[in-house]
Amino acid sequence: MPTMDTQKAMVILCKLETQDADPDVFLVISYIDSSGKNRYELFPIELTLEEKKAKTWLIKRGFPQNLLVNQAWTKIFETLNVPVTKTGTIVEKFGYFLEKNYFLPDNSFIGSEEAHTVYLHPKKSIFRPDYSKSGSLDEWKEKIATSALHSTRIMMGLCAGLSGYVLKIVGIIESGGFNLFGASSIGKTTVLKATISLAGPRCNLQSWNQTDTGVEELAYGYNDGFITFDEIKTIDPNDKEAIKKLSAIIYRLCSGIERNRSRKYKPDQDRWRTSIMSTGEVSLAMHAEKAGSRRMEGEEVRVIDVPADAGNAMGIFESLPEEFTDSSTYAQYLDEQSQLFYGTPQAAFLEELIANLSAENPETPVKVQLIEWMELFRKKCGVDPKSGIEVRFTNRFALAYAAGCLAVDYGIFPFTRKDVFKGISACYKAALSVKPESWEAKVNQQKSTLAKYLDSQEFLALDSKESWSVKVVAEIDGFSVSINDIPLIALKREVVKHLIPEIYLNDVLRICKSKGYLLSDANGNNTRSITLNGKKVRFYCFVSPADKESVKVVRKQNQGYAAKISSE
Repeated sequence: MPTMDTQKAMVILCKLETQDADPDVFLVISYIDSSGKNRYELFPIELTLEEKKAKTWLIKRGFPQNLLVNQAWTKIFETLNVPVTKTGTIVEKFGYFLEKNYFLPDNSFIGSEEAHTVYLHPKKSIFRPDYSKSGSLDEWKEKIATSALHSTRIMMGLCAGLSGYVLKIVGIIESGGFNLFGASSIGKTTVLKATISLAGPRCNLQSWNQTDTGVEELAYGYNDGFITFDEIKTIDPNDKEAIKKLSAIIYRLCSGIERNRSRKYKPDQDRWRTSIMSTGEVSLAMHAEKAGSRRMEGEEVRVIDVPADAGNAMGIFESLPEEFTDSSTYAQYLDEQSQLFYGTPQAAFLEELIANLSAENPETPVKVQLIEWMELFRKKCGVDPKSGIEVRFTNRFALAYAAGCLAVDYGIFPFTRKDVFKGISACYKAALSVKPESWEAKVNQQKSTLAKYLDSQEFLALDSKESWSVKVVAEIDGFSVSINDIPLIALKREVVKHLIPEIYLNDVLRICKSKGYLLSDANGNNTRSITLNGKKVRFYCFVSPADKESVKVVRKQNQGYAAKISSE
């Protein structure tokens, strides 16, 4: 009779079957190898027909040789031939499987499936990202995440990275992302380093210089996640060849489909979804121009050019923490910290996300919440829902915003949804500024909308009634009033905010004030205080665009206010 040790020498956990037309079948076996380590292997079921080959296979995988002879081997081989009814899952990529589970490169997974029942197809060659962890989530939040409050570009990088995990859930956006471009040494790679720290160590930074096979292996490896690429210029020294290769890689990554995919796989098995973050010294549009071509609209919405320079003479930063006096020192600090603290945000985000996806009858399903946040972003940005290309362009930012909001709710980010909107909308605005239809053109469109509204309405004069009832004040948008002998139209703040999307409002008011269409107060504020029924209320006070003389007077008065403020 075999000893107790022999009986426990090998355990059959389950059976796996690939989804090929001519499927491979494996037994998931567990044993203690010759070095004393617990091992899990996929044993090809056809070897149960050939003892010699079965022994050879096991020896190569560290199975104790003393158990491959005499009665011990007889018992083990009998175990391998016992019919197995319990089945597991074999997958062909990392990321989501069976809807509410997430498979990771270390062969672990997040979800409700039983341990050691999910494995990667043994014949599938894909890249294995390093999703190891270092430090705690709280340390990452303190050292890395807070930098997003000082850099809208880092905010975009973090949110764009997380957006890769929700692409499948939202289901309405193809793979794609952002290309951060600008001069060297302004912090582009710092954004990538912070982004990479979401999921793992620095070794996850990839090169654009990839073969067709390499692109597919990367895409499967980073499926339902994100890929970071550094410096487009490494792809090819020849401009024409570089843009040709770059366009092909971007198209392949964003299409999510293998070049030579076979019909033998199920529809979702040969597809991938991934978010992309890239850097370069010049924009993708400029690369195309240098090569004598131009980017098509479809390309422009897949990977969007975003200027890296935030415009405050500090590269990617708009501000600095109090303890830092220059941006280069802060960038060096982030470089060091991102090598010490990483991986915990992805783990925590996915744990919470999978738990929410698996919850029964949630108050607000994850997909519904994400789509609502995306709609809110588009609304705040004044996107025309009838413009397909504009919606697709904005959706890339809207998805990053939605993913960021989810991270705030999950406690991954140490700031608010308002902070997320501020960062992502600033990058959206910067991206629009380098499109053929510039940001200023869109601002002028909004200014024209305001002018048409002012010209098309009739406003009661404040002096026409000695007192205004609460009901009257509530019903009107505004009224005509004279201040310093200047005829003005006073509009409620909420009316103006309804007319002009939030993202354009400050720029529209800035232009109106500089041109004399809006009268500021003595402190330079955009609103002025007017007394109604003994109560002071602040209104936007506009000049009718047709009143040229008043426009001149207001412009001069605003300039006087500004000069006085600057001299104090």
